[in-house]
Amino acid sequence: MEFIGESVEQALEKARQYFGSDELEYEVISEKRGLLRNEVVIKAWVVSPESVAEQLVTALLKAMGKTGSVHAEQMDDQLHISVDGEDLGILIGKHGSFLDTFEGFVRYIIRVRFPEIAHVDVDVMNYKQKRIRQLEDMVEQSVQKTKRTKRPATLPPMLRWERREVHRIVSEKYPAFESKSTGYDPNRRVQIFLKTAGNSGEREEGSKGSSTNNAKSGEREDE
Repeated sequence: MEFIGESVEQALEKARQYFGSDELEYEVISEKRGLLRNEVVIKAWVVSPESVAEQLVTALLKAMGKTGSVHAEQMDDQLHISVDGEDLGILIGKHGSFLDTFEGFVRYIIRVRFPEIAHVDVDVMNYKQKRIRQLEDMVEQSVQKTKRTKRPATLPPMLRWERREVHRIVSEKYPAFESKSTGYDPNRRVQIFLKTAGNSGEREEGSKGSSTNNAKSGEREDE
């Protein structure tokens, strides 16, 4: 939203009145100075997790010599950030390793500024969405194997967000099964096994059948 005043402060005051908030950020669009009257045009917006995230990620891209379209969306206590553009593979890295580090850095800054945000997710060129489809196939194969053998199936080592997704998939799609994480990074992995009367409630982390979203299912390793 743009606001006009004879000075930056006057334009800002109009913005404060419009938004009903003093927590604003702005950029000067134009300044015209005349003998009788000055005119300043600013673009102002309310400080929010979305605006801070978009500015932060855009600045990080610029520092890396990259450009891209950054969009952030908040849903309750969760913040999703999507980055699109060309030649952004460096932000993903081998098997998503750099993306995991990049996301952790962004998450830390956002949660220092906005403690109410419980979960921050960053996706680059829909990499995570494509990876989730692979994880769904992997879980399906493991579930079928466990059905046949009656023994737990152990998946390959995964990043934190991938393990959370596996726990979510098991919880939402396979009610007769449970999952838990074992081992230590970088070799931490997920086991999938049939539910039994004796193991209910024994899991410190993993799927328990009551999760409804990414941030509240599986292990809370980003907390």
